[in-house]
Amino acid sequence: MPHRTMSRRRLLGASLGGAGAALLGLSGCGSASGSISAGTDHLTIWYWNGSLSDKLLATSARGVPGASGLKVKGASIAGDYRGKLRTVMAARAYVPDLACLNSPIGDYFPDENEFVDLKDLGADAVGDEYLAWKWKSCISPAGRMIGFPLDAGPTALFYRRDLFEQAGLPTEPEEVAEATSTWEKYLQVGKTLKAKAPNHPYLVSQIAYVFRMALYQSPKQFVDADNRFIGDQEHVKRAWDLAVETYRQGLSARTLDGTPDFNSALSGGRIGTINNAVWYIGGLKDTAPRTSGKWRLTAMPDGPANYGGSYVGITRYCRDPEGAFAFLKWMLGPANQLKSYQEMSLFPTTPAVYSQPAMREPDPFFGGQIPVDVFGPAAKKAPVIFFSAYENTANTPVYQELTNVETLGKNPDKAWRDAMNAAERALAQRGVS
Repeated sequence: MPHRTMSRRRLLGASLGGAGAALLGLSGCGSASGSISAGTDHLTIWYWNGSLSDKLLATSARGVPGASGLKVKGASIAGDYRGKLRTVMAARAYVPDLACLNSPIGDYFPDENEFVDLKDLGADAVGDEYLAWKWKSCISPAGRMIGFPLDAGPTALFYRRDLFEQAGLPTEPEEVAEATSTWEKYLQVGKTLKAKAPNHPYLVSQIAYVFRMALYQSPKQFVDADNRFIGDQEHVKRAWDLAVETYRQGLSARTLDGTPDFNSALSGGRIGTINNAVWYIGGLKDTAPRTSGKWRLTAMPDGPANYGGSYVGITRYCRDPEGAFAFLKWMLGPANQLKSYQEMSLFPTTPAVYSQPAMREPDPFFGGQIPVDVFGPAAKKAPVIFFSAYENTANTPVYQELTNVETLGKNPDKAWRDAMNAAERALAQRGVS
């Protein structure tokens, strides 16, 4: 598929669908009713449940420490958070002063002028306190910093130590890391696991996770910063081929997360490994509590990646940008990121806290392992990835075709061609030509 570019004006028009068109249409108008906090004694931050600490928000509602007279109150938004934020910004009415921004932040780059450039408020002065790749991901191709680092999602290989032992495989994290240091070696381990462990466990639950994690190890994804489609290039094709090879070798349980079959397979020892982010720890414990003590963590094949994590932006309707930025530095500074980790397991983007005792507690679920010993180095070494606002448009057909290969037995070569053609059509419908 040839490269495609689109003009800045067309990019803005397509960025938010109807909301994006509304923003474009209002671009020459004067200010409307603006901030939702107009006429109050506080600023408002929008967030979704689980994205910010309720305890810290209760403090900021009474008064942000160190910022005399500044109050920031949280408003938890249920349902389609991203859609609701886009709607109020398009209407220029009842816009929050600050807003949590879902990952990937690239979805918001086409409308970057709706947010304050945090560099204008002195953000660079604290940049060294944050993960370098996370900080860089906040900056748009035009050079504007529209988000402030909230949490991160460093990845690791979760594996069943007992199943590895039954198969005669290495069992300790350092040994397993060496045995699975590349995706090719990882698949070889999977063949041994399935052949020799008594329950014949599968290596993975579904091949999409092999594809996703291999791709997230690349700084390039499906669309580059110039809005050119690059999803037909080697970095994507390699991830596809690894996923397909996992299927061909019969190493996938072919179960979708959250389904009864998946839950049963995970609890029953029929899935030997999981490549996922730190936030999956809670899901694993909830899904398979009886497997406590049997899991271990180690480095992911071929190196670290990041999967998930969020940001906070200051909207251009904010009544007090300097105060809002003071709130961000307090709320998302190292000390409070550590508190958020303790309260709700949000993995900090401030690496200085990884050595703090509160992050170094052994976890019995992982046999007494200290999770940050694995996730901390992964967080520091994750690549800087550019996610375009068109990533989901381009990659959805690819994930669908992987599912067709895995569940329907579709020919992988035909599935790849169909995925590329579908991505081309989908991008064209969004105005990418």
